[in-house]
Amino acid sequence: MSKVRLARVRRRCNHTTMNTLQIFALCTTLSMTCLANAQTVVLNFEDLNPEPAAFDTMPVEYNGFSFAGWYYGPDEFYTPASGSIDLFSDYLNGDPDDYTQSWSGAITRSKPFVFEGAWFSGYSGVMIGMLADGKTRFSHWLPDAVGDIPYGPTFLASGYSGLVDRVWVYGVQGYYAMDDFTYSEAAPVPEPASGALLLAGLIAYAAKRRYSANRNPADATHSILL
Repeated sequence: MSKVRLARVRRRCNHTTMNTLQIFALCTTLSMTCLANAQTVVLNFEDLNPEPAAFDTMPVEYNGFSFAGWYYGPDEFYTPASGSIDLFSDYLNGDPDDYTQSWSGAITRSKPFVFEGAWFSGYSGVMIGMLADGKTRFSHWLPDAVGDIPYGPTFLASGYSGLVDRVWVYGVQGYYAMDDFTYSEAAPVPEPASGALLLAGLIAYAAKRRYSANRNPADATHSILL
């Protein structure tokens, strides 16, 4: 075999090996991306209707969640993020003159979820608390309204991407509203063993091909032609 043909064979072997590894890497990346992108769900509460009353307590279960101590209804004071229905809590001890900051009723679900955040409006600034693995984690603080005009719908991100069991809202109860409760399910966990074995096999195969091409060009040519 001439030196020119030998060089071409080696280039073809290396090119074939690199293409195989690049395709595998691309497929693996796309698969992991699809698994990681869990579907986001937004609860806008527009399917709730308190009529003939102006508002009502949240159902015992709503889309799998329990909103203990929360009320819903068309908001005449604050601006919902979407539609006309949002959630609000009662004044602390039922006293509208009590401006003490406190925690709202708990928002829970039997299956852990990833809480992404919610939209708030009102006079009172708020902060989100989340229970994750027995530890409480907190969002940033959304400031109070300035002056006598309530702030409009503002999204407060949870700042935590892990699974949580429980969510609270800290603020002056009765002086803010919450809407568009946003969460996502846990992304499926891929089985790493199969991917690792396949990758190891491809690497070993590529190494063997390159070694064979260097040791015996005729064999490499034969394998390519096959």
